Amino acid sequence: MTTIGGRGAVLSGLLLAVATGSVAAQAPAKPAKQPAAAGADSITPAMVALGDSVFHGKTAGGTCAVCHGQDAKGTAGLAPDLTDAKWLNGDGSYAFIVGLVETGVPNPKESPAAMPPMGGAKLTPEQVRAVAAYVYSLSHPKTRDD
Repeated sequence: MTTIGGRGAVLSGLLLAVATGSVAAQAPAKPAKQPAAAGADSITPAMVALGDSVFHGKTAGGTCAVCHGQDAKGTAGLAPDLTDAKWLNGDGSYAFIVGLVETGVPNPKESPAAMPPMGGAKLTPEQVRAVAAYVYSLSHPKTRDD
């Protein structure tokens, strides 16, 4: 039997397990806890550096700086300042920012344009967490010094 990446062996094992009834005895695997649920204490300097690169479009096609500005101080009528303590759509926690990056802002409170999920880029979960860590560090300078 020809296999691609060992899938044939896995499929054969699964079929054997089903035939012998051993699958029913196994408990379903629990999904691993997502790092996105972690708090700001999980932010590392490497995450902030990767997030800076994503934010400024050097990695993953990030588009954040287009609207929020190269200095992240916002663009009047387009996107808010990310360097101050004012958060328009939530509490400014790391977990909140991760969620905001993931889902976007369909109905912004102070600008006419919506923010699409991930700013319109195709980011991996690691890149989402990293850009959220960078944004968090902008309004929480202590994070950058760790």
